Formats: sequence, C-alpha cells, structure tokens
Amino acid sequence: MPQPLPQHKAFMLSDFGIRLRKMVFSQDGEAPMTYAHQDDYYVIGLVEKGTGCGIIDFNEICVSHGDVFIIRPGQVHRFVSSKEIEGWLLFADSSFIGHGEKCIFDKFLLYAATPSLKIEGERLDELRQIISMLANRINSITDELVKATVRKLAETYIGIVAESVREAGLQQERHSRRHIEIVLSFIHLLTERLAVNRSPSYYASLLHISPVYLNEVVKEVTGMSATLYIRNELILQAKRLLVYTGLAVKEVSDRLGIDDYAYFTRIFTQTTGISPTTFRQKNLE
Repeated sequence: MPQPLPQHKAFMLSDFGIRLRKMVFSQDGEAPMTYAHQDDYYVIGLVEKGTGCGIIDFNEICVSHGDVFIIRPGQVHRFVSSKEIEGWLLFADSSFIGHGEKCIFDKFLLYAATPSLKIEGERLDELRQIISMLANRINSITDELVKATVRKLAETYIGIVAESVREAGLQQERHSRRHIEIVLSFIHLLTERLAVNRSPSYYASLLHISPVYLNEVVKEVTGMSATLYIRNELILQAKRLLVYTGLAVKEVSDRLGIDDYAYFTRIFTQTTGISPTTFRQKNLE
C-alpha cells in the first residue's frame, strides 16, 4: 500500500517565507532527502561539491559542482543517490519571489530539458558568498533589523540566480512575450482546474482568447497542441495518484474528473505504454 505523500507547506518555512538548509551527504552515501514529497513553494538548490541524482515527477536529474537547480511548487521530488554532495537548498514561498524572477524561472522550466543550470566563475563566487552570509544570519534572527537583512540577502541571491537563468535561456527569445505569458497562464490554470474541465475551449475562455488561437500559441511554444498538453498533464497527475496514494485505479479516474474508468485506462495505456495497474506495480517495487 503506498504511503501518503508528504505535503510541505510554505507556512512551515518561517514567518517571512524563506528557509535555508545545508545539503550534505552522510557517511554511508545516503542522499539528503530520500522520501518523495511535494512542496507548495520553490526550491532553489546550489551544489558546491560532489554529485547527486534525484527524481522530479518521474524524471531523473543529476547535478554536480556549480549546478543550480529549481523545483517549482507542486512537483513531486526526492533524492535517490549522492556522492559526497554538499551545497544549499533555499526554500522560498511564491509570494516571496518577485513577479519578474518568477516569470524567468517558469519560462526556464517550460523550455529546459533538465531543471538545472551550470554556473561558473565570478557568478558562482557571488552566490557562494551571499549564501554564506545568509546562513550566518538566518538561524539567529534577533530583531526586525536582522530579519530585514536576511530578506535582502535572500532576494539578492534569488535575483542573481534569475540573472543567470535569463542569460542562459536563449531559447525563450524565439517566442513573443505575449505568447509565453499565454502559455504560462494556461499551464497555471490547467494545474488548478484539470479535474474540472479538460477542454481547450474552457481554458481559452478563461484567457479571453479563441480556442484556435490558444492551440496555435501552445503548439508554437511547447511543440504540442493544447489538447496533447492537457492529456500529458492528466497523465502526470494520474501517475502521482497511482504511486503516492492508496486510491484504487477507478478512484484515481474519479479524482481526475473522468467518470468513464475504461476511457481513463485506455488513454493512460496509450500514452505510457502500460496500464495504470502495471505502472503502479513497477514504481512500488
């Protein structure tokens, strides 16, 4: 029986929306956080030494010295292995991150094959210096002045990461800002309302554009139609429910707003190549 998926909430971080954690390996090589979980906040990791691998929404990511990686709210993730890894994890509530930085991160995660970025030279030195100053203060906040300093250091750190991501994100320049904004808004709505409606026309109406235009923009930016993007999000959420809850397959179908259990099984099998039951068994072995 799958164990309930831990949910980490932003209010658990601090009274001002951030938390810093040292990322270290154990003597037996165990990774820093091996259990799967979801956060409702951003995670920005910096690797200072060693290597490590993790799973983010059923995709493996490996990082090494100088890598910054970003995990967005709602993604299921865990470490699976590490080799003398050291670094930092900055947890930041969505409300703490500015709109500009958040857009840069979301664009990067939309395009990137992997949610990590290699940073070198002076930029890496800057990040290490700021994170060191932040670490020295964040656990010894004595008054509002120190808290304000911690906030400014965290904002500066996030800003420098965003600068690095923007400079590396050349692919996003292929599309207009308007088109990218439409796609990001579509994805945000889809994440929240998938179980309510899976029709492209529904999301087009919420965005005040035509279904044809939505489909054109989504296909231009992501390489897939709006219908296919919706299906892929459906399958991802189904995978999470199959592996991280004890719901029966029919209950998973119901949770996703699909009354026809046979239809759900058919599209899951067509998309993944295996049935929901087999997928669950393989991922619980």
